[in-house]
Amino acid sequence: MKFGEKLQKLRKENGLSQEQLAEKLNVSRQAISKWEMGTIPDMENVVKIGRYFDCSLDYLMNNELDSKRKQDEQIQKTDVIHRDTISKELSIGCIVIGIILSCLMPLFAKLYQGFELKKFNECFTNPSDYIFRFPLLEVFLLALLFLVVGIVSLFLIFRDREKSKRKSNETDSNLTIGNCETRDARSQT
Repeated sequence: MKFGEKLQKLRKENGLSQEQLAEKLNVSRQAISKWEMGTIPDMENVVKIGRYFDCSLDYLMNNELDSKRKQDEQIQKTDVIHRDTISKELSIGCIVIGIILSCLMPLFAKLYQGFELKKFNECFTNPSDYIFRFPLLEVFLLALLFLVVGIVSLFLIFRDREKSKRKSNETDSNLTIGNCETRDARSQT
């Protein structure tokens, strides 16, 4: 955004006409008009504008600073989105693995029953009795571990997302309140 666009934006945000702003800065209305059209004022007037609107000279004069900041914010947002996506995918993957292992437990029990019958010529008659025996107990605990890790991490992801939404909403409302208070203070003076 160029100087003239920034000046016009600040003037309109504060509800001022060109004439009113010119009075506040002790310049002519035509000077304000020229500045908004693209002419850069002398340094003294730039300082006056910065003080009146309570903004830095960097903000007023530096076009690249504004676009660089936007690029940095965009990169940061995409990083957060990618991180969230990867975390969600890993969490869902853990849940799916846990569900698959849980669903395969009867098959593992049946296979272990066949192994025991073949090796020892005796076994339990019900394959589900093998689920809590030594080798299958590890598979069962692994399935539970995957399920718990997946569910807890999904919960944490959604909780963090809600916190960041609340924080950004509070920041936006604070900025709005701050702008309104600044405008009210200036209109009273």
